[in-house]
Amino acid sequence: MTVDEYRFALAEANRYGWGFLAAYGTTWLICGIAWRRASARTGAFFTLFQGMAALPVAILLTALTPGGPAPEMASMNTLVILLASGQLLGLPIVIYLTVSERYSLVPLAMTLLVAVHFAPYSWLYATPLYLVMGGAVSVGAVIAMAVGSRSDSGSDVKRGPMLLCFVVGGVMVLSAAVAVLL
Repeated sequence: MTVDEYRFALAEANRYGWGFLAAYGTTWLICGIAWRRASARTGAFFTLFQGMAALPVAILLTALTPGGPAPEMASMNTLVILLASGQLLGLPIVIYLTVSERYSLVPLAMTLLVAVHFAPYSWLYATPLYLVMGGAVSVGAVIAMAVGSRSDSGSDVKRGPMLLCFVVGGVMVLSAAVAVLL
């Protein structure tokens, strides 16, 4: 099996990662609700730990995805694991922001990790979907935080992070729908 054959077989087997996009998009939307309804501290913790809830759901959705069998190629399997775990390298920064009570920056840091994390998946799945998602998340983050910082009260530090979580979640859920249709 060539690398290109592996990439196309992987994309077909898991429908371009729709299960991961749907699961993580949903948890980001839940984070937005947490930012709206709870304290900034609670919102930050929801955002920091949302992946712990999303990962098993994503794996289950992928396992239930109709498609061909997952391809096997040792070197590519290793690369896929590295791509998937690369964003974990940024978690110490997010943990620092949480511990130092810079709660409103937690979703922004997580969003940066997500946006950068998407780029290699465009190559892996041979689709521009993930580049478009990364761009949409990045631009959406700037707009959400800018709009959020213009709160009428001036003291609502939760508005920007809340909007940001809704943007990231919305982009991911919409992208999951597109991935299923590819």
